[in-house]
Amino acid sequence: MYKHLFGPVPSRRLGASLGVDLVTPKSCNLNCIFCECGKTEKLSKERKIFKDINEIKIELTHALAEMSPDYVTFSGAGEPTLSLDLGNIIDFIKDNFKVKVAVITNGLLFNDENVRQELSRADLIATKINSTRKNIFDQICRAEDVEISDCMHGLKIFSEYYKGNVYLETFIIENINDEKEQIIELTDFVKTIKITKWQLNTLARKGAENWVMPANGETLQRIRTEIINCGYPPEKIEIIGEFSEKINKFEKNKDLVKNMLEKREYKKEDIKKIFKA
Repeated sequence: MYKHLFGPVPSRRLGASLGVDLVTPKSCNLNCIFCECGKTEKLSKERKIFKDINEIKIELTHALAEMSPDYVTFSGAGEPTLSLDLGNIIDFIKDNFKVKVAVITNGLLFNDENVRQELSRADLIATKINSTRKNIFDQICRAEDVEISDCMHGLKIFSEYYKGNVYLETFIIENINDEKEQIIELTDFVKTIKITKWQLNTLARKGAENWVMPANGETLQRIRTEIINCGYPPEKIEIIGEFSEKINKFEKNKDLVKNMLEKREYKKEDIKKIFKA
């Protein structure tokens, strides 16, 4: 029985992604209005141990003996860097299996040297910045005692320290962070950090707040053009598209699929793309 793993998830950015959830629902240091995991009722500000690490190792051993996902990805019911076991589990995977490791994080703890060190063996870090303006950051992320300037500083430090791939996501929300002046300011900052890809994304499933409106394709294309016009390399800025169908589909494990569907909604057509009938 699987309690801590889920999927493989049909990820638009990572392909077939076997999820590992190191925290309990919903443990996060932000309460983003677009979060597909729902609202954060109480912000988590301290790193701690949430789960039995040996249970997670046993589940990973069983799952990776039966499947070869594109990535083992730390995500799920909250912010994975809040777990003090993150580095331990990454080391366990890299020492015992031939599989890539990704961590999806809001980057709020990049200023923590221990977090940076624990993330160092991951193959890919997917993080985000949605605006460089304090009022917009506060409106979108709804953090407590967090300054956008600190987030920007942490992201810059991490990008210089980390040797793997960094995917930087900007989540575009209609009428909030899509105006040209904001995009120019954001581009000026992104030029100063070292990343592999800059990815524009928008709401694909139900967010934490029903009033959040996804940006349409025309808006995303316009923003990409504005970024390129600011001198950003066109080959490094992309719009996240639909999940591409895999040739080799996975056998369904009822527990892994159940855990996946409990975390967020998935389109039936995406489920069909990744699992055998």
